[in-house]
Amino acid sequence: MNNILIFLFMSTLSFTGCDNYESPNPLDFQNEEEEASLYLEQYDPFKDEGQYWHPEMTVKPKKYWNCVEVIPVGSRNELGQTEKIRGLQYHLLCQSLAGLTNRAVEQGKSEVGVWLHDHSGKESYKVSKQALENMGIKEQGMQSGLELARNNYGPDNGVALQLKDLFDGYVLTDVENNPESNIVASIASHVHNSIIVDVRDKEYYEEAGYEMTYDATTKTTQDAWNEFKDKCNNKALVVMPVQTGELREFAIKNNLFVINLNKEFNNPSAGQNVALFEEVLNWLEPNSPVYGWEQGVGEDQFVDKVSQSGNIMVPSDWSYNTSLTSILYKERQAGLAKVLNPQFIDFEEEGKKYVSYYLSDGDNIQWMMNGFDGSDYFTHPEANEMKMSFGLPVDNLSMMAPSMMQSLFEGQASKTSVVQTFGGGYTYADNLGETANRVQDLKYISEAMASHMRQHRVKVLALIAKDVRSTQSKEAYQAYVDANDQLEGIIAVQYSPYAGGEGDIIWVTNSKGYDIPVVTVKYSLWNFGDHNNDREGTPTYIANKLNSETSDNPFSLVSVHAWSKFTDIGNSNDELAENAGGNVVGPGVAKLNADKLDGNFKVVNVEELIWRIRMHYRPEQTTKWLKEVF
Repeated sequence: MNNILIFLFMSTLSFTGCDNYESPNPLDFQNEEEEASLYLEQYDPFKDEGQYWHPEMTVKPKKYWNCVEVIPVGSRNELGQTEKIRGLQYHLLCQSLAGLTNRAVEQGKSEVGVWLHDHSGKESYKVSKQALENMGIKEQGMQSGLELARNNYGPDNGVALQLKDLFDGYVLTDVENNPESNIVASIASHVHNSIIVDVRDKEYYEEAGYEMTYDATTKTTQDAWNEFKDKCNNKALVVMPVQTGELREFAIKNNLFVINLNKEFNNPSAGQNVALFEEVLNWLEPNSPVYGWEQGVGEDQFVDKVSQSGNIMVPSDWSYNTSLTSILYKERQAGLAKVLNPQFIDFEEEGKKYVSYYLSDGDNIQWMMNGFDGSDYFTHPEANEMKMSFGLPVDNLSMMAPSMMQSLFEGQASKTSVVQTFGGGYTYADNLGETANRVQDLKYISEAMASHMRQHRVKVLALIAKDVRSTQSKEAYQAYVDANDQLEGIIAVQYSPYAGGEGDIIWVTNSKGYDIPVVTVKYSLWNFGDHNNDREGTPTYIANKLNSETSDNPFSLVSVHAWSKFTDIGNSNDELAENAGGNVVGPGVAKLNADKLDGNFKVVNVEELIWRIRMHYRPEQTTKWLKEVF
């Protein structure tokens, strides 16, 4: 049936002539399966093509303990707590328990792992936990970290459940008086195979038979580098603030170095490890992922160093259970993005201007795991009407939490678009690898990205750059286009301001001779409080900008700042009033803007925007593509 339909469709096209493209009537196709035979089947099968950079846990436990009272308990990173089950001290203990136990599973020394229980009931951890069950990994029970570290447990159906016999002792911290002892202990824990215990709780664990294997109480991060760098895995890095426990399980399980930039939490003036950070980045293997985030450091300065070194920044500071959410991820790739079939676009519309909305911050793994899928954003009731384009870290999320990635694909509204954001973690297209080997780094990341996108049927790539129109940025655009002949177009976001490209369209030719547009953000919806900027501001302000434009460039890509909230002011034309209070976010902000556009504007998703741009500026080759490629 499908072959017949294709033949009939192509036969029809042969009579339309060479100069114009005549879109078929979608009503002539009875179901999605028939439509898919024309375009939607263009994607690659899942397989390892060298695109995976995330450390993988490759051995399944038979069971896992569910460790409670950690996440997202509000006191988990607090100082001044006296209860043994509260505060940063307890958090570090639990993270080290989980990391060492999951490493023991990988080493064949244990058949039981540790999962940190999510007391908030987020969907991301529900689906990830269910995935463990689907793999035959059963929950043993819920216990606190105190119990798991101290109690004696007998076997269950031949599976040894006791954890304390897996550890060689404890590493001592003093997080109240030496913030960096946290960082040092996070490394010493995997070097000495020892749980992390603070001076607050030292006697409690010694009573259970633990002995100190390393004293980190007076040590600095520089000390840890001097002592342990040769005992750490240089294929990845964790960077996190001192007063946190997040990502320690992952770091310990994978024997990673952990570094902080600020020596005191959120206080750059107390001293920084900038020079050390640069040294560590250069020590990493090329194109290694750098997980986490720092507080109180400008992201342009911070991300700059990762990008320049040719490594991959993965924002993931508030994510948990990474070893188990990503277990055997290479075997668990699933999910296809819903894509627009360009063959059914009516390219003969006259007098229309086209606007498309792209939600920012889609590179952020921790956001994907902490509420992105809710009604404020991905499943917002107006997302489909606004044909929102959602940036998603398809590369990193499909490795770090494949079940959550699949869940997002399944929950994608039919008229929305998924955009790969950005080109391999958070890196700047124009300075990636400039202090390393830029040519090789661009080649690796663009080819890896192509595999991720092609296998998950994602057709549009978003990149960020310091200067989206620079020669270096254009060099990067060419690399990504060269690597992926299924790429329909690129969104280019300037670091600051997002709309720095002013809506310019840059053209890059792919390997098959087709020109691919790089569409820069024209305007940005962003709440600046008491003012608007030139191309960034309230929905009303940007609507007035759009309405006043001529038809010289009828295509507008508008970025919606994920963290800006606005007030619905109805028909008022006040260009600042929307900034006062309010709780309208995400697709709702796009709706506020769209409602104030003139009647000649049409809202389209970013895929349609790109195809209309291609037909408008490159009609001959676009018509040829639509007629001959499919």
